[in-house]
Amino acid sequence: MQALCRRIASKSSRRFLSTPPALFGQQGNVATIVLNRPKALNSYNSEMVELLINQLYEYEKDDSVKLVLMEGAGDRAFCAGGDIVHLGEITRENQLHHKLKMLRKPVVSIGDRVVMGGGMGLCCNSKYRVGTERSIFAMPETKIGYYPDAGATYFLSRLGDVGMYLALTGQRVRGFDSKHLDFVTHFVHSSELGEFRNDLLGCCSEEDLLYCLKKHENLDNVREFSFENNLLEISKCFSAASVLEILERLENSGSDFAQETLRTLSVMSPIALCISHRTQILSRSKNFTECLRMECNISAKTFQLGEFAEGVRALLIDKDNKPNWNPPTLEQVENAVLDDIFNDRTIDWQPLP
Repeated sequence: MQALCRRIASKSSRRFLSTPPALFGQQGNVATIVLNRPKALNSYNSEMVELLINQLYEYEKDDSVKLVLMEGAGDRAFCAGGDIVHLGEITRENQLHHKLKMLRKPVVSIGDRVVMGGGMGLCCNSKYRVGTERSIFAMPETKIGYYPDAGATYFLSRLGDVGMYLALTGQRVRGFDSKHLDFVTHFVHSSELGEFRNDLLGCCSEEDLLYCLKKHENLDNVREFSFENNLLEISKCFSAASVLEILERLENSGSDFAQETLRTLSVMSPIALCISHRTQILSRSKNFTECLRMECNISAKTFQLGEFAEGVRALLIDKDNKPNWNPPTLEQVENAVLDDIFNDRTIDWQPLP
């Protein structure tokens, strides 16, 4: 794992200049946060995490700040997740996600374009979440030998069988579908983002913010939920008690949707699928804080498996798209290994005050 990080870091250091990974400001009563790593799709690193935590505390205690606006720099992404150079720092990252969700002042995140992995955590853990027709939400972790974290154990598990489907397949959720799934609370057309942002910066209270959101919300071209025709099949298949049973149900279905889903799942890490499935099941009875605590312990054990390092190697470094998963099949995933991952409570994670 450390060798992998050094390989990535050596490439990254050649690509990116030393610039502040996050920018902060204030206009009137609105504090602003800009995730400022556009060349890396605004993925967050350890420096950005620390800056965000410290600044959220400053905004919280500043009486002149009534609202916080968070957005991504550039025109490609809100945030594509955590930078894989900075692995093993989930305890601090989850403290950020918890602070963001529990902040005593409303946070508005503009989730335009790419919102993936930990970026979904930053957006979905904000009180108000604005999406556009260009928004792309996804938690594609199983494809790189990992599982959806950053609070996704909480917000995906609240979607039941659909959440399970998204957690295992990493299916992308585009445009207005993000509102159907409550990934965003409001929908603004991208052509109006500039005017919306200007109006938002003039808000003096949460009441003003709600008026602003209502004024700019674009529901003229509302589309039906694109998953609608497959919801019954998703429920039938992804309500199964194990990943193997999910596959069996998909195979027995024979529909085009089932066949496409089987092809998607066939390239994922078998043990990552099993970890993701169990986290989603367990999270349904946990609150947000308990989910984040569980994630910290699961992640520590998951990194030790080597699947994540292999997935990153195959998909992002060597790009041969031929990961050597261990074990290579679902049938070979041992319950004892899974039990060891989920029974570990070594990390006594605690949220920040």
